[in-house]
Amino acid sequence: MKIIDNDTLKKIQRLAIKTGLKLEGQAAGNRKSLSKGSSVEFSDFREYTAGDDFRRIDWNAYGRFDKLFVKLFMEEREAPVRIFLDTSLSMNYGQPDKNTAAKRLAAALAYISVNTYDRVYINPWNSMMQGTFGPYSTPSSFAKAVNTLEIIENGGKSNFTEAVAKMEWKTGRGISIVITDGLVEGGLEEGLKYLKYMKQDVYLCQILSPQELAPDIDGALELVDIETNDIIEVTVSGELFDMYEKLLKQFLNNIKQQCKKFGIHYALLPSDMALEEMVLKVAS
Repeated sequence: MKIIDNDTLKKIQRLAIKTGLKLEGQAAGNRKSLSKGSSVEFSDFREYTAGDDFRRIDWNAYGRFDKLFVKLFMEEREAPVRIFLDTSLSMNYGQPDKNTAAKRLAAALAYISVNTYDRVYINPWNSMMQGTFGPYSTPSSFAKAVNTLEIIENGGKSNFTEAVAKMEWKTGRGISIVITDGLVEGGLEEGLKYLKYMKQDVYLCQILSPQELAPDIDGALELVDIETNDIIEVTVSGELFDMYEKLLKQFLNNIKQQCKKFGIHYALLPSDMALEEMVLKVAS
């Protein structure tokens, strides 16, 4: 499954994930920052764009390729970007399915992070953490991150609090991006609080399908829980739709208020939203 293409990458390559984290006596975030001068480590090249510092142009590369390239340098800081990807079975639902949308968003956020030389880790989870993949820290390593996302399989129930509480943390402050539908056993609140306790700048990306946001069903139905296989028989009526709409609004508002309370960036993203629009909503 090809989850992202070059045309999409071109549309998002100038974006960056913002963070308000501070180091003692340092600039915003524990991050790798692009810099110039002999005191920092050379990292990579990229094609020159208007506004770049002429002093960073590599004239040898221009002589070889007849194009202007600038040298990229990086100063080592200590903030990773962790992408916590919900891989429970409920993410398989919808047209388009939430799982594909979530993986595409994870790939896009990994891309804009490695472009600014952040260290990216991918942490798939359901009822427990399914591993830590990475770090991916340069544009050239992005293909490996995509390959990782493409081979991850969904399964099981979801319990975010247990998953993050039992994982091993080897890093300090950083950015944590949680991508989920929010249909999680025990809710998200305790897990999000734990991330804040771990000094993370947290982004919650809640992906729901169009069928969940505005169901288009009627008649007598047998509904099956995709994670537990529990079955409920219902007869769709206007009253039932009204109740569903009310409960959905309460569910979304509760998550939104939790995020506001703990200083967490929140974005509700329909699975049929264009990827570049998703990224803009998360990163802006």
